[in-house]
Amino acid sequence: MATFPIGETPTNSLHAPPFPRRTLSVRAVRIWMFCVALSATATAQHVEACKTPPTMLQLIESPLVTSAIHKRVHVSVEPDGASALSQEWVEGKRKVWFIENQREGADLIEAGVVLKDHAMVAQGLQMFEWGFKHQSKDTGGFPESSDPFHSVSIFLVDLERSMLVIEESQPEFKDMEPRVQAMLPQMAAAAHWLLHPEVLETGRASDDPYTHRRWILAAVLGDAGQLTGDKTLTEAAVMFAKDGLALQHEDGTNPERGGFDVSYQMVDAVQGARYYTSLNCKHDAALMAEVRQQLIKTCQWEMKHLLPDGSVDPTGSTRILKEKLRSGELKQANYKEIVQAFTYTSIITHDPQYLQVATKMAASQGW
Repeated sequence: MATFPIGETPTNSLHAPPFPRRTLSVRAVRIWMFCVALSATATAQHVEACKTPPTMLQLIESPLVTSAIHKRVHVSVEPDGASALSQEWVEGKRKVWFIENQREGADLIEAGVVLKDHAMVAQGLQMFEWGFKHQSKDTGGFPESSDPFHSVSIFLVDLERSMLVIEESQPEFKDMEPRVQAMLPQMAAAAHWLLHPEVLETGRASDDPYTHRRWILAAVLGDAGQLTGDKTLTEAAVMFAKDGLALQHEDGTNPERGGFDVSYQMVDAVQGARYYTSLNCKHDAALMAEVRQQLIKTCQWEMKHLLPDGSVDPTGSTRILKEKLRSGELKQANYKEIVQAFTYTSIITHDPQYLQVATKMAASQGW
């Protein structure tokens, strides 16, 4: 796939601070040299142990994900590509609109790619194309969307995983390539919009109580960087990933609104896994090791909050069964994402126990 760098990629202007204006003792110099050597050794060990990450396509090709999710996809789409919620807004039945309403195009595309159903892929692309008709050509944002920073990030993370699986499945979907290429500059412009200083400042303040949103942004910017070759986006993704890593508690809790949430906990894993596919051993071995640990700790925490039948115990959660979806319905545990999170973690860590948990959970839902 051709790349579309947006403008010139700025050079790295970060410099190490100068040494203090004082004479270092021989002991201090030896300690410093030891630390440098230790750091180099640790980095070398990460690189040596590093295994090439799976592609996005390899994540979604899991037989469990195919049987439990892809074969059960059903999305209500208007002939022009509008989702059901977007159509209600067009008709004046809803006062507010969110660009994320079009995100289900990704479910159609992933299912279509795995099942080799070209009609599903085409319909999914149409949903994203409908969304881009509401993009500002000047800023790259979506001025009509409510909760714009978060909603745009959701729209993009699902668009990008769709683009990647189409690219990685070629030449099967060569007929879809021109439509993907046409959306690349639009996607890149929206990703850069997220990084506009005034947009980013407001968005980060709004996202502050939610750890999972760091991983959405890491995946958005990391996958956008992978698709475009834009290092500005790749470097910004690292910032959000490190923020997410720092927020995770030692016991594996990923804080949500001052507590924990058994459903949003696993968004950190599913989006962390998607971000992981954008990394590579040559440049990111140490970060990859940290992300793998995040996935493991996230899943281990979740496993302590499962009921005997494999379903989740929502007791104590700060968000599900309390907040409402954009549709107005009460939020429930998102079993689709939780099954994906456990499955993707199993693929990345090569540990079958997480796939076993995912399989039992899927069975608890009759999948």
